[in-house]
Order: sequence, then C-alpha cells, then structure tokens
Amino acid sequence: MTDLPVVLIHSGRHDDDVEVARQVAQVYPEMRILTPATEEEVAEHLPGAEVLFAFYFPYHLLHMATSLRWFQVMGAGLEKLAAAADSLPPGVQVTNLKGVFGGAMGEYALTYILAHAQNVRGIVQAQQRRAWDPFTPERIEGATVGVIGLGSIGQEVVKRCASLGMRVLGLRRSPGSVAGVEQVFTLDQIDEFLPQCDYLVCVVPQTAETIGLLSRDRLALLKPSAFVVNMGRGTIFDEAALYDALKSQRIAGAALDVFPTEPLPPDSPFWELENVYITPHISGMNRPDDVVRVFLENMQRYLAGEPLLYTVDLRRGY
Repeated sequence: MTDLPVVLIHSGRHDDDVEVARQVAQVYPEMRILTPATEEEVAEHLPGAEVLFAFYFPYHLLHMATSLRWFQVMGAGLEKLAAAADSLPPGVQVTNLKGVFGGAMGEYALTYILAHAQNVRGIVQAQQRRAWDPFTPERIEGATVGVIGLGSIGQEVVKRCASLGMRVLGLRRSPGSVAGVEQVFTLDQIDEFLPQCDYLVCVVPQTAETIGLLSRDRLALLKPSAFVVNMGRGTIFDEAALYDALKSQRIAGAALDVFPTEPLPPDSPFWELENVYITPHISGMNRPDDVVRVFLENMQRYLAGEPLLYTVDLRRGY
C-alpha cells in the first residue's frame, strides 16, 4: 500500500481531534486528515474516508462510509458500533485502544476507594460548616476488593489495589490465575464472590453476558458496608435496584462513571444521592499523546499491509 489514506477523526471533542490530527500530521505530513466538528461535516466527508478514528460518532451515518477499510475506535467499548455493524462495508478491520486506558482507570478506581475510606465528602461538608468533627477513617489495607473483569484494565486496577495491601478477588468468564488476584471466580460463582467484597469495581464491556449481571437479588448479596465503583458499562446493573440499594443505604455508596443513558438526564434521581459520586464517563480519559501513539503504530502496520494491533470481534463485543 503506497497511497496514503484519507483519515477522518471525530471524537465529539473537536479541540482534541485537532490536536490528534496535528500529531499525526507530524509523522505523515502529506496525509489528508479531516476533523469535522458537526454531523453535517461528518456526512460531507465520510464517503471519501478510508480510515475512521472515532469515539462519540454519529453511527446512523455509517452507511455513508463507502470507502472505509479500517475503523480505529478511540476507546475500548464497542456496543454502539456493534449495533451498527451491518452498515459497515464488507471486510472493514475494526480495532480499539486496548491497553491505553488501564492506567487512568486504575487511578480512577483507587481515587474513589480512598475517597470513600477517608470520608472525603464528609470532610468537605464539615469544612463548609466550619465544623471540627474528628472521626476514624477506614483502612483499605486488608480490605477485600472484588474486580469484575480481568482484562488489561482490570489488571491495572488489581495492580494498584494489591500494592496498597488490599486482598483482591476477581470475576471473569474463564478460570485461571491472574497476578495479584488471590482467587479468580467464574460467572457461575458470582453468588459466592459478591458477599466477600468490601469494595466492588466493575470494568466489563457491555455484552449479552454482562447486561443485568448485577440484578436486585445479587445486589442484596453485598455487605451493607460495600462500596461500588462502576467504570465499565451502566447496563451491568439493574439500574432501579442499584438506586434503591443506594437510597436505602442497603449498600454504603458508589462512584458511577457510566450509566445506561448518557448524558445522565438532569431529572435522574441519582443526582440527589449523597452517598454517590457521579462523573461524566471520564475514568478512561487520556492525553491525546497516549491515543496517538497506538494509532500511529497501527497506521504503520496498515500501510505495510501487516496485521493490526487490538483487532476486535464485534459479535462478541470485545
């Protein structure tokens, strides 16, 4: 492959797209790189694009991508692209950014585990009241954290939690050992796994197996003192059951970065819960440099006709 492809970049954050394009152009100055800011501009340029590098993409326009040969997802999740897969031209290669998000998401999980243990919300509220209210923080050393999903992201969570002396349990589809995990449970052992967790961290993608995995009955298996961190997909929970458990303090609290409907509607009752940290799907946000590094490595492979890194199976969802 000698001719440089036309690349279209669209993440929903135009300033970041321009920066990504600038860095790619430093390596390939003759490459035509498009950074449409609106759906109208995407529709205008999509038919001529051979490569898509995208995240928050208007997938209803995907049928217009008649020249597409490679779709580099600017993220890890694939459910929206999978739902539109029939609109892809035959033979399109699909890759994601596996391996890029683990560090940021591991830090996110640890941030909110520590925020809960140290009662950061209560400290801020006391400061606002000018109240000197001594208390004894929880210790996370020796506490049990359960990690649902032991791929590259989950393993970064494991690494950080284990380094602080936490007992780490894991849950995934297949059995086998994972470094830093005391015991790996399979999906059919989830009812044995959940009651042991002081902290529960969810980092699984949305698949047929994970939708509704944490049902009302399974949430009831958690300790009343349990704290949940969800940065995988909101659909892993029965959302109404999760709200009820948090509202009634049947579980102690949660940090929720993902929801079945995003953006989270202003009238969602989750906003009112004082034992919940809500973040706008930012746990995996990375510097443009990190994203560009993987894209450029794959671009080199693409131009050389070599197998691409991090190819995915849209039917399986990862």
